[in-house]
Amino acid sequence: MGLQAVLGALGWQVDPIKAPTPDILSNNAPMVESQQPAAGAADKASRGDHQHPRLTSATVHTLNGSGEAPITFTRSFDVFPCMDFTYVEAADNPPVIFKVKSWTLDGSNKIIGCVAKGYRGQVVPQNLATLLLGAVFNVFGGSASGVQFTAIALQQST
Repeated sequence: MGLQAVLGALGWQVDPIKAPTPDILSNNAPMVESQQPAAGAADKASRGDHQHPRLTSATVHTLNGSGEAPITFTRSFDVFPCMDFTYVEAADNPPVIFKVKSWTLDGSNKIIGCVAKGYRGQVVPQNLATLLLGAVFNVFGGSASGVQFTAIALQQST
């Protein structure tokens, strides 16, 4: 029995270009992450160039004059993603809060983006009479125009 036959009987593949390797590498796509850890029971190993699915979209934006920013995600989502907005500002200004004003869908109803709206906090008037007599005072009614922020869209856990 030749060397190639012996190696083949042991489960090794012989390629004249490459060194012999055991037949233990999988051609399957890697599994998505899970909420519960698992050791796994597969008898094959992932290849070095395998890729896991992307779960997030992370982008940087600047609010326009209306305090809004259209966002295009770097991947699509089947259900509304969890959103996180973080602004970066060196100046000591009042805080900015964000919300999703609207969602952007493609032709197959996948979520591919959103419009974010930012609101800047304002200093509350120190005169209580001005505050009480001034109808309604919007604490987050200040302009957030020009604020740069990061937008992270994260696939919901199932």
